[in-house]
Amino acid sequence: MSLKIDREVILAPMAGYTHSAFRLLCRELGADRTYSELMNATGIARRGEEKELSFFTDSERPIHLQVYGQNPEEIAQGAYVLASKYRPEAIDINFGCSVKKVLKAKAAGYLLQYPEEMGRIVEETVKALKPLGIPVTVKIRLGFYEDTLEEIAENLLKAGVSAIALHPRLAVQGFSGSADWSRVKALKEIAGSVPVIGSGDVRSWRQIDEKFEQTGCNGVMVGRAAVSNPWIFKEYKERRDIEVSLAERVDFILRELELMWGYFPKEKACKAIKAQISQLFKGVRGKAKLNDAIMRSKSCEELVSNLLRIKEEFSG
Repeated sequence: MSLKIDREVILAPMAGYTHSAFRLLCRELGADRTYSELMNATGIARRGEEKELSFFTDSERPIHLQVYGQNPEEIAQGAYVLASKYRPEAIDINFGCSVKKVLKAKAAGYLLQYPEEMGRIVEETVKALKPLGIPVTVKIRLGFYEDTLEEIAENLLKAGVSAIALHPRLAVQGFSGSADWSRVKALKEIAGSVPVIGSGDVRSWRQIDEKFEQTGCNGVMVGRAAVSNPWIFKEYKERRDIEVSLAERVDFILRELELMWGYFPKEKACKAIKAQISQLFKGVRGKAKLNDAIMRSKSCEELVSNLLRIKEEFSG
């Protein structure tokens, strides 16, 4: 099943960050496409989905709902539950997450060791979603211990994958070392008409153009850089650096919080956003003092009050 992706700048999926509110704000700032946080397909197949992870609004489209799991049948079942209920533009299978807890469960990045099994998972999921007309995409790394990209790609393409996002590091590297974007170019040459999205180490809007030119890829994902600077999408669209004031950063946080309260329990949302606030204050003068005030907030009311005080006191 074909999927059109043409020179898109995409918000990468990141656990704990890319929930609905953040995705929506990034779309407003110029992100062309979004992905959900990864969801456990086995849990979805057996107990249903978690609203906090699966919830999205039409303004976030085009969106890929991302799942991970251990075996073809349960991943396909979980994908079908999500696809039939929410009708996203695609279901994405995560084969790249290298967090210890996920690897211990023999899921996601662990499966990079077994390219044929990856192919079976995609084939089964493609078959399950065919009646719904919803394509299957994947997010991968180069391999687990060693680079086996060609073998992985061959199995995925044969299975009917509609797009491949590649973070060109090994699973065992985590985020150490550098992303090897020459391998994104190699994948694009292998994949033919199937869209290829590159991911990893994109830190500025100027680098986005560089990645497109270097690799010929169809999309560039922005991950960690977008958490601290979601305005990177606007910078790319407008081809200029944007100076974002502390007041604007606080307004962004307050709007995100308000949106989160639509699908998160209020206090849980306030707790969850603290890590992102720390990222958004990167580079701001007096960051340590600001973060201290945020981290010491014991309730939503106190957090919002501290944010408003920070906006007033430090925005002069």
